[in-house]
Amino acid sequence: MKLNPFTYRIAEGKTLVNERETDLGPYSCIALMGAVGSGKSQLIKLLADSQLRGAGAFSEYPFCAYLSQDLTRLFTGNTPEGIIGLYRDPRYTVGKHFDPRLFEAYAEKLGIAALIGENRRLAHYSEGERQRLGISLAAAVRAPVTILDEPSTALDMPCRRELFSIVKEIRRRSKVFIISHRLLDALAVADYMLWMEDLRIRDRFPLEDIVKKPHILSCYSGVDGERYV
Repeated sequence: MKLNPFTYRIAEGKTLVNERETDLGPYSCIALMGAVGSGKSQLIKLLADSQLRGAGAFSEYPFCAYLSQDLTRLFTGNTPEGIIGLYRDPRYTVGKHFDPRLFEAYAEKLGIAALIGENRRLAHYSEGERQRLGISLAAAVRAPVTILDEPSTALDMPCRRELFSIVKEIRRRSKVFIISHRLLDALAVADYMLWMEDLRIRDRFPLEDIVKKPHILSCYSGVDGERYV
């Protein structure tokens, strides 16, 4: 898979730009990093959304398992069993790729297995519980590409360690794109980084070269690797 040069107009006065071709083929987990509003989620939508393929951003468009940053639309008004039923339904593309056994294993790892049978609407679950359910569902979809947009949101450190373990499993069978505002997330699981600023890809490099990027490291502080800009 290659990331092509492209220009994509998002809205009046806002254009997402990549100026040179990048071969992503050698890498199993690509981290998209940058400040809020830098274009990370918009870039990944050019891969995941079939209606945006006209931008020509990528050389190929395989089926993607996708954990969206916005879980609200997915979960509002639904119960866990209702959501899981949609993922299992073979009438939908996702249902043809969903592995129930994987889902059960990941739900157990993330400590939400006991919540699955509860007849509560997901709007009444905590943000962390909804996030862990979303991770378990996306991770159980066997797809050539897996997209995780801000997966560590609302997770404590033990759950983040389980998340890292799951991502390392997924990247053995799927190319993973992870979007995060935490440098630790990238360091834990990624082998390549796309650094975005002002709706442009400003830098790209193997993760081992992060030590040569003081302009990026300086954007983070604290042991948790949170972006402070």
